[in-house]
Amino acid sequence: MAEARGPAQRQSRTDDLVRRLCHALDIAKLTVEHLVPDGYIDSTDSTKNVRPEKILSETAVLLLAAGQVVQPEIQERVKGIAHGLAPHARNERARLGVCVEPSAAWEYALGHLCLNRLGYPDAAFDALLQHALGSRASAGRERVPHRMLEKEWSALGVPRLASNKRRSEMAHLSILNHSMDLLSCRREDMYAFTHALMYVTDFGIHPVPLPRPRHVLLAEAEALLAYCLDQQDYDVAGEILLTWPLTGEPWSPAATFAFRVLAHVEDKAGFLPTPGTRICEIEARSGTERTRYRLATAYHTAYVMGLLCAAVLSQGHMPPAEVSEGDAKAGGSDHLLRFLEADEEYRPHWRDTFDPLTSQQKDALSGFLLHIALRRKAMQRDYGGFCRHFRWHAIWTWLMGHARSRQWSCWTALQGTQNVSIRPKTQWPRSMS
Repeated sequence: MAEARGPAQRQSRTDDLVRRLCHALDIAKLTVEHLVPDGYIDSTDSTKNVRPEKILSETAVLLLAAGQVVQPEIQERVKGIAHGLAPHARNERARLGVCVEPSAAWEYALGHLCLNRLGYPDAAFDALLQHALGSRASAGRERVPHRMLEKEWSALGVPRLASNKRRSEMAHLSILNHSMDLLSCRREDMYAFTHALMYVTDFGIHPVPLPRPRHVLLAEAEALLAYCLDQQDYDVAGEILLTWPLTGEPWSPAATFAFRVLAHVEDKAGFLPTPGTRICEIEARSGTERTRYRLATAYHTAYVMGLLCAAVLSQGHMPPAEVSEGDAKAGGSDHLLRFLEADEEYRPHWRDTFDPLTSQQKDALSGFLLHIALRRKAMQRDYGGFCRHFRWHAIWTWLMGHARSRQWSCWTALQGTQNVSIRPKTQWPRSMS
């Protein structure tokens, strides 16, 4: 009976992933209809404005990833959306952008390049793009490393312009080749990490080697994931979860748990909310304007969930149905939860998924809880509280056994220095940034 249940359970989880990806693609279809032509402008909050080029490009990237999934209901949706997107990707605005801003030609052409790879080419737009790239002004824009990597990845849409050698070189310049500042990295640093990973792996289609060992990248991803879930930043959390299917490594207890949190929130709300989504603002609108507001503020997280499900389905790296118990030290989670509950000003969503777990499953997530505890104290600049957490024996054991970051090594050295005295209420100086 156990053998019979195994395939059935896997098929059930596959069906669930297909359902979620279909949901993301259905949102993409609405987004193309309502937002791609003109973008979105919020008359009361300009931070919610979205340019049509951004929406178009992100929709095309979702289609490229989803296009690798074999299920017919996915293929049918990808085909329909691609046909609707193609006229916008090669319209007059896109052609003018490529010609007038040759330094941003790759950005204007991204939708077109993804459609090329999906089997919807346009030779005339290809010729226009190559003409713009031949301009002396085409190199007149400063790009940070992960944007340089994006450019090399985009070139896969025109094979004669693509170079895996250059993409590999850019990967070594990116944040993937440098240790993350796990205690104080910014949201844009996390985006640089996740986007660089997408461009290096090419969603499993034409990957180039990673610049650092997989286990190191996964250890950093777990720390970032814990922080994002605690902040209820599901946009970045979903992108970080891509690390597991895109590297082909087994899902850790923390990654499995994080996927369950995102799935639970999506099922409960009907979509993955963002910090910018306000239910009261949705309810204050009606008709088309309500639809446009909801899409503009939530389409990106819906796409991220779609990318994650597409990566899992296409690569075959299914997350476990349950958080594995592992060999974690018994009772470790209880101590860490007491630390966390002492300064919780709100109940984060992840607690709804965490609390029903068995004691053994909770203990397997001790590292996840530790990352949250340390990051909270770091963000509060509570140096004394940070050190109290750090000195606790069980945490010390976990760090010595699992941490690989040089940052942890620095803290280990600090704790062992005899002439350093830490007062409990010592505060960190304010950031200079």
